[in-house]
Amino acid sequence: MSQFPQNFNFERCEDEPIHIPESVQSYGFLIAFSYKDLKIEIVSENCNSVFADEIIGENFLDILSSDSDERTFLEETFDRVSASKIRLPIQLHLKGALLKAGEEIDYLAVVYDSGDHYVVELEPATEFRDVYSAEQFIKLYSMSIAPRFKEMTSLGEMAREMVSTIRYLTNMDRVVLYKFNEDYSGKVIAEAKAEDMESYQDLYFPASDIPKQARELYKTNWVRLVPDTELPPAKLVPSAEESGRERLDLTRSLLRTFSPIHLQYIRNQGLRASFSISLVTDGELYGLISCHHREACYIPQNVRLQCENLSQLFSWHLLAKEEEIAKRKKDVTDKAVDAMLDKIGPANPISRVVKSGERAFLNALNSSGFVYFSQYETITLGSTLPIELIKDIFSKAVSESGFPYTNDSLYDDYPEAREHGIAGIMIIPLFEKKQYFTAWFRKETHRVQKWIGADDEKSEDAPKAERLKPRSAFTIHTRAIEGRSTAFDRTDIDTANRLNRMFLVYALDVQERMHISIQELEKQDNYRNEFLATLAHELRNPLGPIMSGASILETVDDDKTRKRVTAIINRQAEYMSKLINDLMDVSRITRGKVKLEFERLSIQDVLSDSLEIVEQQVKSKNHDITVNCLEEDVTVYGDKARLSQIFSNIIHNAAKYTKESGKIDVDIRKEGVTIVVSVKDNGMGIPEDRLKDVFNMFTQIEAHSTHTKGGLGIGLTLVSKLVALHHGEVSVMSEGIDKGSTFEVRLPISKTAFELSESTEIESVVHSKSKVMFVDDNADLIDAYCLLAESMGVSALGITSPKEAIDAFKAFKPNFVFLDIGMPDIDGYELVKMLKALPEVEHVKFYSQSGWGSEKYVEDSKSAGFDKHFVKPLSKETIKSVLS
Repeated sequence: MSQFPQNFNFERCEDEPIHIPESVQSYGFLIAFSYKDLKIEIVSENCNSVFADEIIGENFLDILSSDSDERTFLEETFDRVSASKIRLPIQLHLKGALLKAGEEIDYLAVVYDSGDHYVVELEPATEFRDVYSAEQFIKLYSMSIAPRFKEMTSLGEMAREMVSTIRYLTNMDRVVLYKFNEDYSGKVIAEAKAEDMESYQDLYFPASDIPKQARELYKTNWVRLVPDTELPPAKLVPSAEESGRERLDLTRSLLRTFSPIHLQYIRNQGLRASFSISLVTDGELYGLISCHHREACYIPQNVRLQCENLSQLFSWHLLAKEEEIAKRKKDVTDKAVDAMLDKIGPANPISRVVKSGERAFLNALNSSGFVYFSQYETITLGSTLPIELIKDIFSKAVSESGFPYTNDSLYDDYPEAREHGIAGIMIIPLFEKKQYFTAWFRKETHRVQKWIGADDEKSEDAPKAERLKPRSAFTIHTRAIEGRSTAFDRTDIDTANRLNRMFLVYALDVQERMHISIQELEKQDNYRNEFLATLAHELRNPLGPIMSGASILETVDDDKTRKRVTAIINRQAEYMSKLINDLMDVSRITRGKVKLEFERLSIQDVLSDSLEIVEQQVKSKNHDITVNCLEEDVTVYGDKARLSQIFSNIIHNAAKYTKESGKIDVDIRKEGVTIVVSVKDNGMGIPEDRLKDVFNMFTQIEAHSTHTKGGLGIGLTLVSKLVALHHGEVSVMSEGIDKGSTFEVRLPISKTAFELSESTEIESVVHSKSKVMFVDDNADLIDAYCLLAESMGVSALGITSPKEAIDAFKAFKPNFVFLDIGMPDIDGYELVKMLKALPEVEHVKFYSQSGWGSEKYVEDSKSAGFDKHFVKPLSKETIKSVLS
């Protein structure tokens, strides 16, 4: 038996020049000749056992039989291999006169271009089992086995058919399909073997068993045979040293000798012969089919080349099956994503949707937890890491590894992850600059892997003499895999990216809604200023006659003048009282202080009362008003006084904004358990872009128009809020300027209908005794915040001077405090420390707000003692979420 040589001059197995060994396996013969004149320049030394005389210097074509067709085809083949740089099979007939007695004339051969020479490798044409066995079986495979691959659901099932096919063709003791991992270690995923052979199924092999340069050759040369590890090599003559030529490149050779390290590796397995078939997809090495035999085993060249053809089929079948499995998973995920997107809406936010299907959502990536993080919201499912730790990992990935970031051994870099049992993470950014992302988590999984060889084999850092020795042990040992999760792979990343579509749409939608909210607040601010100007104007109007009348009363004595002046003062005071009562009504309703006395009422009686209230206004403008009642008397469930107020305000509004001698129609109809009253006029109408603002506080359409003729423009706000208290709906329609308006009010007809309906306007989301305090040097913003809080039924206090905040805090005793960060004299950071030092501070929550939301502001707020930081301006939803 050959011994492992010790005199290698390379330092690592990977350095061995295995493509230029200057020898071939002696079961075949090599002849290399020049491009230009086809003169033979290099042969394997075993050629002298076939040819009677030296053939170096002869024209290659002259050693063949005189068949002119064969020569012509061969010359064409030379051109093809030069153009395509591949190896092609041919059949050759040597000239009998040149051979030793009894030598074969017919040979199977391949020809290829080595870069400096044409190379022909010859093997005697022999029978293998039955003459056409290989060709027949491959035909059977393509017609009966391959079509069934579509029905197979796993790679393992396909691979078992493949190794069974190769074992039948080669008749070798054991055939395994070995699939490479990303680190070039490998795992046996299928096996066909003799019953008395040890099984390699599911065994892992280290990457060092197949060095890098060997993997590169496997991608070019798809079939490699060692028929006998004890077969002596045939050197190339003349040698490179003797002739001064370049070493012959045998990358595409079938006969190239193997590295002594590899031969010893085979012997150490207790084998005498081996045969390997490459599986290559998209130019990359997918895996190998490795055949083992305990005795010498020659496989004829034509059978090996048939196996090479099969390997191409196998490679694409495996890739297609992987893609099919991935597509099935993708389709399932896409279907789930689409179903979730369909469910998302204003009443069903994304957080509720994903939490309702939490298990299925996490199973899509075989994960134990998930986090969606943005400036406005964090959604958490299952078992995760703390958000601050995730953000640290995100920041490190930005500067070091980039995205998507995956790590299946978090304990090494982040030991604090161990206490949460999370060993694996994948982070994919939605907006990298804003630090919006989704993160997936996997728990530590304890696994046992079976590896080939001794557990204490030498590493790549071992001394050269030890390192160059091939694997000596092929016993099976187990490795316990701890501190790691299942790794995230390409399929996981693709799936996460598809799921991220949903969160990207959601993040963009949230940003858009925030932008709209800011615009609405700005618009409300403008309306409020306009409203205050109108209020001042309307209060000054009656004050003038009252003050003038008071002066007159001081100077006159006649009863006629006094009665006249007194009437003026009474009318103006009554007008002022109505303005103040309207304001108080809005305030009481907004704060939930209005108590209604519900009863069943006749809708026609309610409307009669309403018409009496506005009779004077209607008559003063000579309007024609028509009431179309139902034949039957229909009831409505509500507070009589407030219902009369609703309809009188709507009819008064119609009379006010309709020119003299206008027409107003009041219609009543019944729709199921609802009574509908519509008030239609032919007045000035409402622009389409202002319809949505009609019922808003602080809003008056054309506030400075001559059509308005006074008033605060809060009558319709009262209508909206009173209708909501009755669990009804109010809407407005108009075709535009000068085309009139129609207001419709829907109300429940009975107590049962009332209880089944829901209020759409008034929400009692917080305890009525809650108090909230806002401190900000922007007075307008404070007013808006207080109004928003009061609309939720809580008491609100606004302070514009931080110096006054401490005394106000003691007196008001709030439950929640919002402080602006950037205030003069005392900033929010200092003020919160002063407030938290007071004895009244127990159970009070503090929140900071500023125009900035960067990481620095969040951290500074937390350090100062705030419970949370918000970006200005605060939305109604933000305040509501805090108060509730």
